[in-house]
Amino acid sequence: MRLKTIILTSILPVLFILSVASPAQSQILNIERSRVDRDTVNYLTGKGGLNFSMFNRNAGKNNPNNFLLLTFNGDLAYISAKHSYLLLNYLNYLLINYDSKTERNTVASNGYSHFRINLHRNRKLSYELFTQLQADKARGLELRTLAGGGLRLALLRKENTSLYFGTGLMHEHEEWQDPEQEGRLRVSDLPKSTNYFSAKVKLNDHVNTEGIVYYQTGYDGKIDDWRNRISNDLTLNVKLNKTLTFRTNFNCTFEDEPIVPVTKFVYAISNGIQVQF
Repeated sequence: MRLKTIILTSILPVLFILSVASPAQSQILNIERSRVDRDTVNYLTGKGGLNFSMFNRNAGKNNPNNFLLLTFNGDLAYISAKHSYLLLNYLNYLLINYDSKTERNTVASNGYSHFRINLHRNRKLSYELFTQLQADKARGLELRTLAGGGLRLALLRKENTSLYFGTGLMHEHEEWQDPEQEGRLRVSDLPKSTNYFSAKVKLNDHVNTEGIVYYQTGYDGKIDDWRNRISNDLTLNVKLNKTLTFRTNFNCTFEDEPIVPVTKFVYAISNGIQVQF
C-alpha cells in the first residue's frame, strides 16, 4: 500500500503537467465515452475535467505576449431500464494578448454540446435521437447545429470487447466566416447521411481503449457535388484509482469540400486527467 501511494504521489504531478502542456483541442465527438454497461438501472453518472493555464512568450523586451487557456469537458449519462440519455459537453478557450497597452486580443475558442437518446439500448438493434450545437472560432465556424436520428446495431458485445455500427439521417446548419472575404458569412443547410463504427476494448483492470470513426455525406446543389467528412477519435485510458484516469487522445477530421477555403485535414493530440463520479 505504501509503495502504491509513493508511485501515485510521484506520477500525479507529472500527469498534471502533461495535461496542461498538451491541452485538449478535440472537437470530434466520441459518443461512446459516456455509455456504460452496468446491470443496475435508474442512475446518473458522469465524467468531467478542467485544465487552466496562463503563460507568456516574450515578443520583445517590453512587449510580452500573454496567453490564457481554459479547457473543460463534462459528460452526463442517465440510464433507465430501457433507455439511456447522454449529454456531452466540451469547451476550449484561448485568449492571446499581444500588447497590454493597446489591449489587442485574439480569441480562438471551440466547443460543442451534444444530447443523445438511445431507445431500447439493450436490444441488438436500438434507436437513437440526437441534437448538437457547435462552434470553432479558430477555423471560422461561427455556428453548427444539427438534429437527426438513426439505428444502432450491436455487432459484438462481450465482457471486454464491444463493437457497434450506427447509421442515420440528420439536418446540418453551418455558418462560416470566409477567410478570403472579410465580413462575409457563408451559410449551408444540408440533409446528410451520418454513419459510425465504434469499439471499446478492455485490456486489463487498469487499461482500456475506445475509438469511433464517423462518415458523413450530403449533396450540395450549390457546387453540384457531394460534401464528405471523415472523423476519427481514439483514446487510451489508464485508471489511476476509482475516480482518476489518465487519458491520451488522438482525433482528426478530413473534409473534401469545406464550405469555405480552410485546411481540409486537422488533428489534435492531447493528454489529461479525467475525474469520474
